[in-house]
Amino acid sequence: MFPYRPSNPKPVRNLKKMPAKLIIEQAPSPNFNERTRPIRYVVLHYTGMPSEEKALELLRDPDPKRIAYKAELVEHPREGMAPPGPNLNRVSAHYVAFKSGHIYQLVDEEKRAWQAGAGVYGGETDMNSASIGIEICNAGHDFGLPDFPDEQIDAVMELVKQIKERHGLDKRHIIGHSDLAPRRKIDPGEKFPWHKFDASGISQGIPAAKADNDKTIIAEEIGSQSEDIAAFQKALSDVGYGIPQNGIFDEDTKYVLIAFQRRYRQSDVGGKLDVDCLEKARRLAKIIKPA
Repeated sequence: MFPYRPSNPKPVRNLKKMPAKLIIEQAPSPNFNERTRPIRYVVLHYTGMPSEEKALELLRDPDPKRIAYKAELVEHPREGMAPPGPNLNRVSAHYVAFKSGHIYQLVDEEKRAWQAGAGVYGGETDMNSASIGIEICNAGHDFGLPDFPDEQIDAVMELVKQIKERHGLDKRHIIGHSDLAPRRKIDPGEKFPWHKFDASGISQGIPAAKADNDKTIIAEEIGSQSEDIAAFQKALSDVGYGIPQNGIFDEDTKYVLIAFQRRYRQSDVGGKLDVDCLEKARRLAKIIKPA
């Protein structure tokens, strides 16, 4: 494992050339510990900060002060929570992808980077231990959700392919941050080009079908109950999402629905359960559950 040098905050120019012309620059972060679970997933994030350099700095900061990143972060405190203190949580990722396609490695893949946070997917509750995290530099929803440049996406696709090969992962193991924490996270967002990853066999897409674009509403009011809602919940549970199994369109179900839409129905992420979403969920579950 490469050392962290607090006296040298800039990335260390120690370039490691990877196959297919992918170059990784080492930029060690102290924000990690030991894994307690085998690697099962790759989690894709966006940084949510306008400045790539400040995002990289935060992910390597052993004692992040809120004031140092005030211009780069829009915080959304929950109702009833105490006002935020002077310190931010220490965070990291295994990799950071700049818009140019330049990749930095912050944490060794065998270590537990602090990137996923609280959440569940595929029955895993310690997603930091069970995943490799890639932060993709993008200002995020609070700053207009800019498009992801082709150079950046090409580099991330190649990186994910190589991670999959090293750890024997399948395309169903490539997920977004919002998939594992739908109440807390909305990244990498509805502009992330999942279709490119799906078309290249890197991530799991959903085959087209006649029911696509059928916007007949099944549920939009919180508290609605039906067999179709139960079928949607069952399908997404089979896929891996942490979702209630009660046949009720409650807030938790709606949050998971929106995460599903951000991933698989990006043209409409309004949180209404319709026939299109139900049938997509059913088709995806048939692909994933037997695996």
